[in-house]
This record gives sequence, C-alpha cells and structure tokens, in this order.
Amino acid sequence: MKKIPILLVDDDRELLEVYEKIFRLKGFQVLTCDNSEEALAKLKEHHVSVVISDIIMPKMDGMELLHAIKKIRPGVEVIMLTAEGSISGAVEAVKRGAFSYFVKPADIEELISSVKKAEELTNVKEENDTLKEHIARLSGGKEFIGVSDIAENLRQKAEIIGKTDSAVLITGETGTGKEVLANIIHKSSKRAEKPFVCVNCGALNENLIESELFGSERGAYTGAERQRKGRFETADGGTIFFDEIGELSLNMQVKLLRVLQEKSFERVGGAESIKSDFRLITATNRDLKEEVKANQFRADLYYRINIIPIEIPPLRERREDIPILCESFLQQYAKEMNKQICPFEPDLLNTLKYYDWPGNVRELRNIIERLVVLSTDGTVDMEDLPEEIRAVEEKENVAADLKNITKAFEKEYIEEIMKKHSGNVTKAAEEMRIARKNLYRKLNDYGIKYR
Repeated sequence: MKKIPILLVDDDRELLEVYEKIFRLKGFQVLTCDNSEEALAKLKEHHVSVVISDIIMPKMDGMELLHAIKKIRPGVEVIMLTAEGSISGAVEAVKRGAFSYFVKPADIEELISSVKKAEELTNVKEENDTLKEHIARLSGGKEFIGVSDIAENLRQKAEIIGKTDSAVLITGETGTGKEVLANIIHKSSKRAEKPFVCVNCGALNENLIESELFGSERGAYTGAERQRKGRFETADGGTIFFDEIGELSLNMQVKLLRVLQEKSFERVGGAESIKSDFRLITATNRDLKEEVKANQFRADLYYRINIIPIEIPPLRERREDIPILCESFLQQYAKEMNKQICPFEPDLLNTLKYYDWPGNVRELRNIIERLVVLSTDGTVDMEDLPEEIRAVEEKENVAADLKNITKAFEKEYIEEIMKKHSGNVTKAAEEMRIARKNLYRKLNDYGIKYR
C-alpha cells in the first residue's frame, strides 16, 4: 500500500535536511518546505498525513500556519517544534488543535513515536469520513426511502429503538437496506455524534478477523509494525454494526460473546484489558433459529443479540416504493455523472415495478446506475434492461392479450344466450348458472340490451 507522506516545515534549511534524512531512513515518505506559504500550496496539492512545523518563522509563523491548515485540511494532524523561549506559544498551539509540540533539539525517537500516533489518528478520521460517505451513498443521502406503510413503520421503529441501548437484530433478504436501517437507529440515539463502525462478517478473512475486531500490538504478527486499533476500540461511545453475523465461525462467536458480556478485550499480542462502551446492532439474511438447531450458530449468542428483532420485508412486498426509489437513484446518478436525464416513461416504470427484484433495493440501484451510464440522449431505453427484467413486460402483454380474448369470448357467449331467450334475463341467468345481479352487471359492462 502506498504510504502517505508527512510534511516538514522549517526556515532553517540545514535542520530541515537533517530531519528529512532521518525520517526517510525510518521509512517515511517526506515532503519539505522552508516557508509557510509553500507548505499550504503543497497541502492543497498532496495528500498529507502529518505536518511537522517550526513555530518561529518569518512572514507567516507556525501559529498562523496551524490555523490555515485546520481550515483547509481539518483532518491533518500538526506537530509543532519550538525553541526554549517559546514554550508558552507551543502550549497555546496545542489548545488550538496541534497534536503535540517538542522543544528543539527534539528527541528523535520521541518525535517519530509522536508522528506515528498522529498518523494513526489521521487514519481513524479518514476511515470515519469514508464510512459516512458510504452510508450517505447507501441511503441516497436520505433515510429509509419509501412511501409505503412498511417503509414508514420501519422508520418509526428505528427512531423508537434508537432511544434505547438494547441489542438489535435486523433480518431480511440481501439488499433490503439492513445497514441503512442500522444507521437510522444509530442517528436516533444518544450515540449519534460518536462513530458508527461497520463489520462485514462475510468479507473478513478468518486469519485476520481477530486483529480487525480487537486490534493488535506492534510485533504481534509478521508485518505488524505499529500498534493498531480494532473495530471495537474505534466504536467506543458509538455503535458497532455486524452485517451478516451468521457468517462468523463458531470460534469467533465464542470470542464475540465474551466481549458482549464483559465489554472488554485484549489486542492481539497484548495483555492489557481494554474497555469499550458500544451499542451492538447485527444483521443477517439467514434464519438464525434454524442455524442454532443445526449447531451452526451458538444459542447463547443468538439470545444475546436478539433482544429487539426487526424484519425488513423484500422489495416485492412494497412495490409502491419502487417509483420513488427509481426517481431518487436516477437523480443521484445523473448528478454524479453530470447528465440531464428525463423521467422514466410509464411503460418502463411499470416494468420495473412488477419485476420481483431478488436482489432487492441494491439490485434496483445497480440497474438505475446502468441505465444512466448507457443513456446518450437524456432518455433511458427499455432495451438497456437485462433480459430477465424485459421479460416482465412481455408477460404483461401476453396476460393483457389473454384477458382481452377472454372478454371477447364472454361477450359473444352472453349475446348468443340472450338472443336465444329473447332478452329474458331470468331465463338466460338460469341457463348460464349465474346470479341475475351478476348477469345484469355483465350486460351493462358489455353494452348488451335486455328486457
């Protein structure tokens, strides 16, 4: 993985060269500047993890630079270097958002250790920002989208449940929006300002899952060059969401149960017990009751996570939400691709509405993205739909044809019977073995005269 550089800023060029050589020997990618103006220019041009800056510099000093950095790149950590006579200024810098400060000449090992810690903090911030963007994209920047009673009830449940701290188990088919609903619960809770940490159990490598969840100490395994926080530690004060929890091995289920019971754990390779105050939300597309019976899921863990169950019905059970979902996704992708796209034609929208969507909302989103990508003239074409979806339109046309043929045959049959009995409704109804009121209705529907 490409390393993100650090930025060294000092008007003492000789000292700057010394620090550059030291940091490069320690494996860092390094950018250097001898003035603040150049430093700001490089910050706008490069992705930088940490800035190390002198406080006393001509024109724009380190304090002004710190203020400017926090305005244009608030997630970047800044370490200040100061002469002995300006320690009070360095303390003030920390109050204003600097990560730490060192008195020149700085102890190199302590400085490097501080840089590594600052890098870790920057990485955590970036991971959280990425997560927020992912959730916004997943929900189209909105809440659980839909106008159906099902969608409204789910939103109301999520907001009510959010006020508690109980464990929640969300069930439903793949692609129904379990992660979106979990995020609404988090946003409705007292933990809303703290992290919402996702764990995709199906995507985690069995050999690395412990370090992902619990973190690891430096040297815990080959390649562990620094201490690393796990998902539980990152979720402290917030919510941790286990998606597809049924994918966890029995071994990991035991370890997860222990963390849920004690709210503490140890990093891989460490002995220190770490506490984390988190709220647990889990989701699965499996029938965990059946998994428990088959000894594929621990009963004690199941009862621990299933305090408050919520089931999300598949999209085919809330078809009235499909048009508004289509419109939302259409606007989203048209904006992302800088395209002007006309609204869907009624025939295409009906085809989408009556398809069964085995992949649910996720599949629908992917299809709308496909239609926008392939649009060259501002319209979406039925021919760009997959064959299995276009087949829905053909079935509808065949059904309509059969219905019309049946009606034509029924009208002709009634006319023959009525003619046979000279328009006498009672006798015609007796021969056709239907109630007179039903025959009257059919006669009126078909415009057949009677007496």
